[in-house]
Parts: sequence; structure tokens; C-alpha cells
Amino acid sequence: MHMKTTILSLVLMSTLGMAQQNQAVSNTVSSPQALYNRGVSAMNRGDVIAAERDLRAVLQAQPQHPHARYALNKLLLNREAFAARYRENMMKQTKIAKVEYADASVAECMENLTIQIKRATAQKFSPNFIIKDPAGRLTNKTINLQLANIPASQVLQYIATTIQCSIIYEEHAIVIDAK
Repeated sequence: MHMKTTILSLVLMSTLGMAQQNQAVSNTVSSPQALYNRGVSAMNRGDVIAAERDLRAVLQAQPQHPHARYALNKLLLNREAFAARYRENMMKQTKIAKVEYADASVAECMENLTIQIKRATAQKFSPNFIIKDPAGRLTNKTINLQLANIPASQVLQYIATTIQCSIIYEEHAIVIDAK
């Protein structure tokens, strides 16, 4: 009986020691300052989920961390704007190999650009274009454009300039506004 108790005690001590080592490694990798830096970086990229997770982790470890508290409040108050930033950054990072539009309608261009963006990002990002044209000003507009190896954001900008529209990045969509 005494031998079983001793073995059980050794196993428990070994397990506790490994848990403490794992915790120490986790703390050095995810120190409050490292989490704060990662959270702010995620916030600047528009990755609101990662930013909120990291900033909350900082505040859990150090509840009075003033910079983390400020950044989290800023994120929560401006969540939609930060999420829109993600969409805009994805458009800037996504390279389109080739664009050839000849007398294409605005809807055809947006549909084609969506397909190319999805292909370029392996289906991980969809721009979700919305054409806002209540007066029907864009109905008869056509676009002629030939580009190669260009960011999707620039393709969109050329289209918007050609049809004299503005681009509005939102949390869940990109709006082409005919004004």
C-alpha cells in the first residue's frame, strides 16, 4: 500500500512539474507585452477577433495595463471601422494576374473581379461587392480595362474612376457608390 502511495505521489509531482514548465514556456511566449504588441498589430490589420482575444488576455494578466485597456476600448468602439480595414488590406494584398474588360458592364466587372479574388486567395476571402445605384446611373456604363499583375484594390480603383463612383469599405462588404 505504501509503495502505491509513493508511486502515485511521484506521478503527481512529475505531472505538476511538467504543467508548471508548460505554463512558464507559455508565459514567456505570451507575456503581457508580447500579447499587447500582437493585439495592436492585429487591430491595425483589421483582425478584430485576434486583437480582442490578445488585448483581453493582457488585461486578464494585468488588469490595470493602461495601453491594453485603451486599445481594447478603441477596438470595441470602432469595431466596424477596424473590420473594414481588414477588407481593404485584403484587397491591397491580393494580386490579380490578368484583367481584360472590353465593353463590360459594372456588374460583369464586379462578378469577374470577385471570381479572380477568390481564386487568388484560395477561396479564403470574398470581397462582397455591392453596387449602390438607386438612380440607375451605371446601367449603361461600360468598362474597358487591360491590366496585369496588379493588386485587386487598384483594379477596383480603376473601375471606380472610370465610372465616377466612390468605394466604401465596410465590415462585411465593399460598396460601389454611384452617389
